[in-house]
Amino acid sequence: MQEKIKSRKKVIIMAASSIIALGIIAVGGYIGLGYYYASQNNNYTESQAKEIALSHVDGEILTITKEIDIEDNPTDSEYEYEIEVKTADNLLQEVAISSRTGTIDLDDE
Repeated sequence: MQEKIKSRKKVIIMAASSIIALGIIAVGGYIGLGYYYASQNNNYTESQAKEIALSHVDGEILTITKEIDIEDNPTDSEYEYEIEVKTADNLLQEVAISSRTGTIDLDDE
């Protein structure tokens, strides 16, 4: 009886471990696809993003970061440039620019 219990525990542990491993592999594959498609959808460079930002907001660029936006459909994933611009009025304006389309999203802070 004791041996049957040990055997069943081993089977349950192996099954649970397999399910967890498959879940990790699936999530890793999904994220990997997101990065792959974001790289394929990268149509605008950092310098082009800076030009776009300064054409919409007068000021001085303080920082620029490139972040990935992984969508539910990995083929729609893209990078986004987050640009902080200090305006002449000494205000901070954040500009998000899609590396796929070059469209902007302005956030006042």
